[in-house]
Amino acid sequence: MAIAYGIIDAQSGFMPAHAAIAGTGELGVSEGDQIIPLVNQLTQYALGRGWEVFTTQDWHPAQTAHFSATPNFTTTWPVHCVAGTAGAMIHPEITVPPRATIFHKGMEVLNDGADDTSYSGYYALTDAGVTLPAWLVQRQISHVYLVGLAFDYCVGSTALDVVHRCGVAVSVIIDATRPVAMASQQTMLARMAAAGVTVTTTNEVMA
Repeated sequence: MAIAYGIIDAQSGFMPAHAAIAGTGELGVSEGDQIIPLVNQLTQYALGRGWEVFTTQDWHPAQTAHFSATPNFTTTWPVHCVAGTAGAMIHPEITVPPRATIFHKGMEVLNDGADDTSYSGYYALTDAGVTLPAWLVQRQISHVYLVGLAFDYCVGSTALDVVHRCGVAVSVIIDATRPVAMASQQTMLARMAAAGVTVTTTNEVMA
């Protein structure tokens, strides 16, 4: 059995605005850029251990009910990470190894009131149409470590779905993530604990 390391939505659009980096600040997570050194350090560690590496990216259509001109920041959001735009690209300071598998998610045109599957990497696809669950099976993955943005939405949703739907153990490396809000972080921490998702740190993983 093998281990996988997943970088969830470490995209420019989710990073705080930076004048020199296109696409940043679309839906900037506070202190989101502070995870970059840890994500890169963990990537090198994962590669050195022979772990499988994957990334996810929000890859939204320009028009979708996921977006709103008056977002509530819980179920509707400002326009961000539209497919092919600068904001949808992995932040340029994030090192993505050439052999990493890239998944896109949130590609559906969401209608008002429909179930929004944008958050979880469980629903993500490669360009060849491979789902994350199928990829985990193909590579006989028994444990997944997750980092990225944001802890209380896409990282947490991916962790919960991989545990519940795939039966694979998950650890979230919490210092290599950041939340949208502290209240939703606490809610997600409780959901993870109930599901058996482990919360760990970079130092603990690399010890």
